[in-house]
Amino acid sequence: MRILVVAIVLVIGCHGGSERAADAGGGTDHLEEIFDEVDGARITQTLRELSGVVPATVNGASIMLGERFDDAGRQRFRDYWTQTMRNLGLEINPLHYQAAGHPRAGDNVEAILRGPSADSLIVIVHYDSIGPPGSETSNPGADDDMSGMSILLETARLFVAHKAQLGLTVRFVASDEEELGGLAGARNYATYITGLAQTQGFKLIAAIDDEQSGWNCSVDNRCGDNLFPAVDVYSCGGNGPGSFDYWQLGNQLSDIVTAYSPLKVKRGCLGANSDHFAFATLGVPALTYSEHNPFANPHFDQEGGDTFDKIDLDYLISIARPGITFQAALAGLPK
Repeated sequence: MRILVVAIVLVIGCHGGSERAADAGGGTDHLEEIFDEVDGARITQTLRELSGVVPATVNGASIMLGERFDDAGRQRFRDYWTQTMRNLGLEINPLHYQAAGHPRAGDNVEAILRGPSADSLIVIVHYDSIGPPGSETSNPGADDDMSGMSILLETARLFVAHKAQLGLTVRFVASDEEELGGLAGARNYATYITGLAQTQGFKLIAAIDDEQSGWNCSVDNRCGDNLFPAVDVYSCGGNGPGSFDYWQLGNQLSDIVTAYSPLKVKRGCLGANSDHFAFATLGVPALTYSEHNPFANPHFDQEGGDTFDKIDLDYLISIARPGITFQAALAGLPK
């Protein structure tokens, strides 16, 4: 997530925990099933690997991941991500691009889970990292945004397990150049996929951005309110041409959080801080969700120190559960 100005933050959801919704007929609640199937231990292990705490096996070799600022770090990540998605049986689509005015080329990777309809849900997380100027490769970017990436990879695993129940195609995207590139990776992919949808005649249902979700603001006394534990939901933003308001999409996520988890919800609008913005300004319903008060996080971006030990794993998993459940509902999983 890039540090810019946050616009119009509204609190609409100071909900306590509520009993989970059950369907009127007393049958199986498939959304509750997927909520319960989110594997916290797997998310933790994935984040440990992505943050360079423990080695990962990629293409038969034991390697250390971590930073994704330099070319080698980004390539190691893409190899890991591609292997993980291919092992799940997804179709891999590498997308190389050169953004105008950028000193280096960028690389997105798309993993496609084909459904009964070509209409598509996009789940996107940026993988590039940044750090203190001159020491960028010292920062592993555990929270920003390998916490969100660990949610994306768990979403892919669960969606494959529930593939027969999904109604749409799901496109998982690891995007480049969010931090220093002005969302270049997301903008490139958004242009690509909206063009493809137009020529092939399918709809883009939504683009969901799993943002940094592991920092506990209460530990650093930086929540700024009494809402913690909460998840922040941003579904509107911009000013003038290109502004957007997908408040109803945000309502859907808020309703899932309220129905299935004890988290509170803070609603807000956000400018070009995260990858969802690239889709929303092209007319694709989009939102991002994150840890509470993410811009107060003292451990990310140019500050450095965004390490695994700063992650509150219980809090991360508490956000992952409703986040994945919401995306399953968008992908057509029946309640």
